[in-house]
Amino acid sequence: MSISCPYCYSNHVTRVIQNQTASGSSNGSMFSSSASFATIGASLSKSLPIPMSPLLGGIAGAVVGGLLGSLFDDAPKQAPSYQYFYCEDCGRSFQ
Repeated sequence: MSISCPYCYSNHVTRVIQNQTASGSSNGSMFSSSASFATIGASLSKSLPIPMSPLLGGIAGAVVGGLLGSLFDDAPKQAPSYQYFYCEDCGRSFQ
């Protein structure tokens, strides 16, 4: 079955499938980044009176952030796609 352009009736038609980009893929939650937890852990270990290295606090924060991130992250969502046809002769698009 050949598709022809409804404007110029040409048979030089190409089907185009375009994926929409997922805008706002990160939900902005605190659990999305283990680096933020590493920073929090390092700063907490500096402020505590217990002699604990900021490096160990950063590592502990990264581990906690990674665990919480894996628990609260949603399944990856696919971006919706749509298709249309493009006439190579007249340059118009149609569905």
